[in-house]
Amino acid sequence: MEPALIGTVAGIAFGAIIAVGVVVRLIRAPRGARSRLRHAFGPIAGAGETYQELHTGQRGLQDSIIAVVQEQEQGGGAERGTDAPR
Repeated sequence: MEPALIGTVAGIAFGAIIAVGVVVRLIRAPRGARSRLRHAFGPIAGAGETYQELHTGQRGLQDSIIAVVQEQEQGGGAERGTDAPR
């Protein structure tokens, strides 16, 4: 068998497995249109974010949000204006 053919077949099989996984998660997801889609595609989005973090070397969205919330809980943060009560 040609190496290119093996690669193509493997790529198609991998895509099919991912598609089946998304469909299964979509079927088993709790009711509600948005939450169903979020539940079904969540692992793909997480994998994309991890890839982006590794590729760019920057924090992902979830890590950035956690860091901002922790800063705000500690009383720091650049958003605090000079006229805000202390």
